[in-house]
Amino acid sequence: MVAKVGGGLESPHEPFLHQLLRETFGRDVGIESYRIVGQRADYHVLLAVLRRPSVEVVIKLAGPDAAFDYPFDRTAMLNRLVAERTSVPVPEILAVDISYAAYPWRYLITRRIHGEEWASIRQRLDPQELTRVYQQLGTAIAQLHMITFPAFGAIGVDETVTGVPDVVIALAARASRMIRQPELRALFLELLDRRRELFADVTTAVLCHDDLHHHNILFHQEQNGWRLATILDFDKAWAGPAESDLARLELWRGMTGHGFWPAYCALHEVAPSYARRRPIYQLLWCLEYAVASPEHHADTQRVCAELGIAPIRFS
Repeated sequence: MVAKVGGGLESPHEPFLHQLLRETFGRDVGIESYRIVGQRADYHVLLAVLRRPSVEVVIKLAGPDAAFDYPFDRTAMLNRLVAERTSVPVPEILAVDISYAAYPWRYLITRRIHGEEWASIRQRLDPQELTRVYQQLGTAIAQLHMITFPAFGAIGVDETVTGVPDVVIALAARASRMIRQPELRALFLELLDRRRELFADVTTAVLCHDDLHHHNILFHQEQNGWRLATILDFDKAWAGPAESDLARLELWRGMTGHGFWPAYCALHEVAPSYARRRPIYQLLWCLEYAVASPEHHADTQRVCAELGIAPIRFS
């Protein structure tokens, strides 16, 4: 008997899920329960509790009509790279395939790491606990940024980079892909070109996660306090400037705080000129997201004011 919690997949998909798990874990595998924890067009994230073997897994399924490419093979490679080169805990990869050879979607199966999202625990911590957690965040993100690449651009499954040594060209190419509205894309590209001299000293490409928000960082509580459990979702990662991650962390509420910067800078240098580039990185995210909510409008207007450009409104 399989218990579903929070809805199930469409009926044509469910038999494939059982078949996939049998092929991955053996014919004797049983499914105690599963539930959908993320769902978009042609994309599902499930948590499943299995027996024989007794394991909890995260299953990501992305079909051909999903809004994002979801390069799960590359995500698996990056997880292994982080596991090998840092002390940052990441989920164990159990199965991955992007071929559509046997199923109507690409898939990625990882061992679940238990923890609470940073969004859920932040308001519950006292100042000392917050400082200790921010120190852990600073150290972990600095370790990610110590993984370097020979160029800026897309990271391939073999760890090679299809890119260029010029960060401005790489940022322009990324903006062209990520900003969907043509007028917003043109605005950003023109601004980036006019201020390209600000990037003259950005010469090192690192593992840029690009999605370090409140829900992708988990902590678990131990006897001595909260410890970093894992950093999730390297799906958008690229060989980029470390500053891009830092700028977004500073824009998103509660992602940096007392203790973060000393811990980060102990391992990874931040250039004094970063502050002049920060709003440009932040504007890229604002235009990529481009949601007409009061909060996002307010964030975007603050960035526009810092850049000295006209306010941008989203329809």
